Amino acid sequence: MKKPTTRYTKPTDIPSHATFAGIDYHKRFSVVALGDENGNLLGIFKLFNDNEAHVRAFFARFPGLHCAIENCRGKEWFVELLKEVGCVVKVSNTYAVKLIAESRCKTDKIDARILMELLSKGFLPTVYQPSPEEVALRERLRWRTNLMRSRTQYKNRVHALLDKENKGTNIDSVKRRTKIFDEQPLSSHRQQLLDGHLEVVEFFQELVTSEDKRLELMAASNEDAQRLQSIPGIGDIVSMMFLAEIGDVTRFKNARKVAGYFGLTSRLYSTSDTRRLGPITKQGSGLMRWVLVQAAWHAIRKSPYFLHRYTEIKNRRGKGPAIVAVARMLAEVAYRVLRDKTSYDEAKLWSNAS
Repeated sequence: MKKPTTRYTKPTDIPSHATFAGIDYHKRFSVVALGDENGNLLGIFKLFNDNEAHVRAFFARFPGLHCAIENCRGKEWFVELLKEVGCVVKVSNTYAVKLIAESRCKTDKIDARILMELLSKGFLPTVYQPSPEEVALRERLRWRTNLMRSRTQYKNRVHALLDKENKGTNIDSVKRRTKIFDEQPLSSHRQQLLDGHLEVVEFFQELVTSEDKRLELMAASNEDAQRLQSIPGIGDIVSMMFLAEIGDVTRFKNARKVAGYFGLTSRLYSTSDTRRLGPITKQGSGLMRWVLVQAAWHAIRKSPYFLHRYTEIKNRRGKGPAIVAVARMLAEVAYRVLRDKTSYDEAKLWSNAS
């Protein structure tokens, strides 16, 4: 017998009214805790996600329902469904919720109830919900990143095969790869593997090139991307990635908040008379941090100001902290450029530093 689409715990009937809902989302099912205007529990329900019509009908009973859902993989369709039936959706910051409501007893029902209660009391830590356009751009950029990582993986395998017969060489250019492919420098069984790997590298290279051209066209028609590209070290790809990750720039109070959003600010330990700064928090997008660090290396080659700051910090703390500091400066400068809708002006940085 097919299992029912909806299962109920106490009470056995769906309540006639509800103001808040906490949703513990899973791939196959979701556990929903409904509460009244004071956050009192009305019931906990289990909905199976394979029947969207039943899920839609369940939430359609409560127009204007305020829902809290965990920020987890695959939740996007569920969030869109809730919005379509008139619910107000808040996506919780999973890490922060765990800190607030750490419990020795963890179940789906408890998690859903905690989300509902935090939402009803106004204590729910939330994350930014990007627009559909921002989501599409993020997914496009992550697709390009995955292509580049796959290309690098097969390049490394080519190098490994060449090294086994002491014939290592650079294969970054098409000309070099074609030369290796035509000359067949390895023994027969390794040469077959080498040819296959080189074909895969060429395949990924074509896809990366195609994506780069697409992103260049998008950046050329985007005013904010053009403003960002006035900053030393920031080009088409970095500017589009920054726009995709930061979303609505007005949601940040100041430049330091942006640096913190990307995990580029130092951890702070302060108690009594002790105040100590630790390593960076590394919160937020690890990909964006890496991109900003790479942009920082280009920035110190193009900008006297960024080179001066890099050298100054390197002499005190070393290369690693210095280049991370420049990456943080780039994020802060990029925020100000977008906020003020202006172009980069290095003279302002020198005047602020003096």
